[in-house]
Amino acid sequence: MDTQDETETASAAPPVTVRAEGGPDGDAGTLIAAELLGLLSDPLRTLLEALAHAPDGLATDQVDTGRLVELCDRFPALVRVDASRGLLTFRNGALAAAFHAALAPVPARQGNDAGASETGGAPRNDGTVAAILAAQKQGDFDEALRLFYAGGREFFMHFHGLDQCLQVLDGFPEDWRARHNVLVFAYTMHALKSGNVSRARHLISRRFGAESLDLNLVLDDRARFPLDFRLFRFLMAMYEDIAITDKTRALVFDALGEVPLDDHLQRGSFYNAMLEVAVRRREYDAADEIASRSRHHYRQAGAHLLGFYVDLYQAILCLLRGALTAADAHARHGEQTLARVSFDTSSDRRLLGLVKAVIRYEQGDVRTLVRFLNDEFDRFAYGEIWPTVAELAINYGGQALSRHVSSAAARAFLDKWRVQEWRSNRFRLVITLREVVILQNGNRWQEAADLLTAVQARANRTWVEGAVENLIRLVDPQEIALVMAWLRHLIWEVPRRPMLRDQIAALLSNDHLTDRQRVTLRLWSAHLARLHRDITAARSDTLKALEACARLGTIMPLAEEPHLVKPLLDDKRIGSFVLVSNDVRQAVRRLKALDMPTSDGPRRAGLTRKEMKVLLLVVEGGTNKFVARQLGLSEATVKFHLSNIYRKIGCRRRAEAIATAKALGWVA
Repeated sequence: MDTQDETETASAAPPVTVRAEGGPDGDAGTLIAAELLGLLSDPLRTLLEALAHAPDGLATDQVDTGRLVELCDRFPALVRVDASRGLLTFRNGALAAAFHAALAPVPARQGNDAGASETGGAPRNDGTVAAILAAQKQGDFDEALRLFYAGGREFFMHFHGLDQCLQVLDGFPEDWRARHNVLVFAYTMHALKSGNVSRARHLISRRFGAESLDLNLVLDDRARFPLDFRLFRFLMAMYEDIAITDKTRALVFDALGEVPLDDHLQRGSFYNAMLEVAVRRREYDAADEIASRSRHHYRQAGAHLLGFYVDLYQAILCLLRGALTAADAHARHGEQTLARVSFDTSSDRRLLGLVKAVIRYEQGDVRTLVRFLNDEFDRFAYGEIWPTVAELAINYGGQALSRHVSSAAARAFLDKWRVQEWRSNRFRLVITLREVVILQNGNRWQEAADLLTAVQARANRTWVEGAVENLIRLVDPQEIALVMAWLRHLIWEVPRRPMLRDQIAALLSNDHLTDRQRVTLRLWSAHLARLHRDITAARSDTLKALEACARLGTIMPLAEEPHLVKPLLDDKRIGSFVLVSNDVRQAVRRLKALDMPTSDGPRRAGLTRKEMKVLLLVVEGGTNKFVARQLGLSEATVKFHLSNIYRKIGCRRRAEAIATAKALGWVA
C-alpha cells in the first residue's frame, strides 16, 4: 500500500489496494500492516484482530454480516471469503503473519533502555529525566539531547509532565536551545500547554523568521522549511484557531507522505490535529476514521496522555451529534487513560471535567455544570485552550448560567472569555452569538439585534430575510449559528411572516446541523404552525422534537425553550396527540422533574432577601408606592433596591426585570 493512501478521506471510504503478490515480508510488511490498521474504524480493526489470531480463518456465521461485507469491499486484495468452508481468511500467509506481528503488544521499555526507537517507539518514562539531568551536569549535552529525543522529543512533556520538561529544557545551554529544532519545539509546546500562544509564536518566529507565522507559506515552501517544522507548524495552528482551508489540508497531507510509517508520534499528532479540523467543520464520518488512525499511532507509541485527547475529541463529537451514551463512554475511557499517566495532569482533568459536566447537563443535571464553572473557570480558561473545547465551554456555560443563575452571571462569564478574542474572528463570533442568545432569553431583543447587526458577515438581517434555498447549502457552523440567531429574532418580531416557516423547513434540510439545533428548529416550526392554526404540522413538529430528545437521551433543548414547549403541550389539540408516545411521556416527565438550581439563583445573582422581596412584588404588578407600603420602606428606598436589582441581573428597566425573573424560574 502506498503511503499516499492516507490522504483519502473517510467519507468516500474507497477500496484500498494492497499488493499481495509475494506478500510483504519482514519489518516492512509489519509496518504496512500497522499503518493499514490505523485506517480502520474500531469495529473493522476488531474484526481484523480476530482474523489475525485465527490461523485457520474465522467462521463467517460468527461475523456480523455488515462488517464482513464492508471489510471485503474496502480491502479486496487483503481478505477473501471461502464460501465452500464458510471461512473469512487472509489471501496469503505473508499477509496473515504481517498483521499478526503488527498486532503484537508493544513491549514495555524499562529505565534508560538505550535501544529504544528514536522514531515511533514508546519513550521511556522511568529514569529518563534523571538520566538527562545527570548528562547535563556532566556537560554531555549530546547524550542529554539523544535521551530527550528518545524520551518524546517535542512531546516530552506528554510523557513526563510540564514541570519536569521545563527543568530538562532549562538544563541545556542557551545556544543549544536556540539552534536545535526539537528544543525550540518543546519550549513552544510548553508555552501552548500553559495557554501562552503569544510566547509560542514569538519562539517560532525567532527561530524560523517572521514568515514562519504564515501557515500556508510554511507548508508550501519545502526547500526553506524542514519537514519537522512544517508538521509542528500545523499542530500549532490548532491552538491559534487558524482556519484550515482545503488548500491547507492538501499541503499538510503532502507533508505527511514524507513521514516514516513507524514514526507513530508524528503521525498520531498529525491525525490528532486533523481531528480538531474535522470536529470544527462538523465532518462527522471523516472524524471517526481520523480518530481511529490517531488512536492507533498513539497506542503504538505508548502515548497514553496523547491518546486521552482523542477520547476527549470523540466525546465532544458525540455531544455534537447528540449521542450521549457514546459521549459518556468516550469520557469514561479517557478517565481510565488518564489514570495510567504517572505525573500531574490537573489541566487535562479539568478538560475532562468540563466534558463530563456538559454530558450531565444534557442529561438534566444543571448543578454539576454550574458548580464546575464557579469552581474551575479561572484555572480552566487561562490555561491550555483548545478552540473546540473553549467553544463547548462558552456555549454550554453561557446557556446554563443565563437560564439557571442570571443573565448578568452569564454575561460576566462571557466577559472573562473576551481576553481570548484576539485568537480569531471565529472565536469572537462564538462569544458574541452566545451573548445574543443570553439577551434573547432575557427578553432584551433590541440589544440582541444591535449585537447581531454589528457582526460583519454575509448572513446579515437582509440576507437572512430573503434566504430560503441558500439555507440548505450553509456549511460553516458559525454561519449556521448566526442565521439561527436572526431567525429567533424574526420569530419574536414578526412571527406571522409567511416566509419564516419555509426558511425553517429549508434549514432543517441542511446536513450540517447538530441534532440539538434540529430539536430547536422543530420547536420553532411547531410554534409557528400553531400560530398559523396549522395544528397537524404543529403536532408533527412537536412530536419529532420530543422523540428526538427521547432518542438522544437529553431534555435540555426542551428546558431551554420553556416559553415554546409549555404552550405546545398545554394545547390539548397538540398535547393529547404527542403524549400518546411512551418515549415522549418519559421525556416530559423528566422535563417536569428537572433539577433546576432556581432556588439559589437569586443568591448566586447577588440579590439580598430584601431585593428579592421587592422583585417579587414588582412581578406581581406592584407600583413603587405599593411595594414601599407592603415592606415598610420609603419610595426612594424601593427605587434604590430596584436600581441594584437591575444592575445585578443585567436589566435596564422594570419590564426586563420581570421577564428575566420569570425566564429564570424565580417566580411563576
